[in-house]
Amino acid sequence: MEKRVKINILGLKIVLKNPFAISNNQIFLTKNGKTKRLFFVKGLKLKYYGGNNRIEFIDKIPRMKNVKILCGENCKIQIGSSDYTIKNLEINARAENSVLEIGKNFSVESGCIDFHGEPNLRVKIGNDCQFGCDIRFDPADGHTMYNADNKEILNTPQNIEIGNHVWLCRNVSVLKGTCIPDNCVAGMGSIVTGRFQEEGRLIAGIPAKQIDSEKYKKINWTRMPNKSFLECNTIHIVLHSTFLFAPKTTINIAF
Repeated sequence: MEKRVKINILGLKIVLKNPFAISNNQIFLTKNGKTKRLFFVKGLKLKYYGGNNRIEFIDKIPRMKNVKILCGENCKIQIGSSDYTIKNLEINARAENSVLEIGKNFSVESGCIDFHGEPNLRVKIGNDCQFGCDIRFDPADGHTMYNADNKEILNTPQNIEIGNHVWLCRNVSVLKGTCIPDNCVAGMGSIVTGRFQEEGRLIAGIPAKQIDSEKYKKINWTRMPNKSFLECNTIHIVLHSTFLFAPKTTINIAF
């Protein structure tokens, strides 16, 4: 059944929303090959502007706090299970055929993924990604810039792809056409655009560039603070003196 009804009154064309149309908006949990329909998810607010939208959680529903999803028409959103909390995230997918895929063990402090009303766009975020505060994803600009002579559009919307184990620090913006490979870090305040090729690199700046100084040629990262990381990567050897009451000596060997 059509979701909109077109009528003509004295030559005036009017489009009305059909109150009898079936919206077919659904939320699912898929686990071990079995799918269960859900009607409520704690910490998640949903608003539909059309029909045939599918929101799917894989294996387990992650903890969510103040997460909002806006769906247009025929949108597909998939979110993996996570050991961490997804906080203060707005997903604006009011465009038709928007696709968002988020892998497992995703976390974010605050951010927005905005399709800006442009249809047929896809944003993919891999497994074990950590996003800080004030993160923005913009696969489209929201307005059109064009050549004044031939009307050619100069800022065409493009998909975004983030690899596995990527850390976006505070206040990072990811623009249309961006591709960030596995194990990379985007520095605080960076505006990331374009396709990066090498895994395990530090990307920073406005616009963001790969940092090529020697010590950043091959990096990785962990969610642990420095102190915990050093403790986990240090062997503690205690040497006991053969003399009575002599102090013991500890040698730390980092690896």
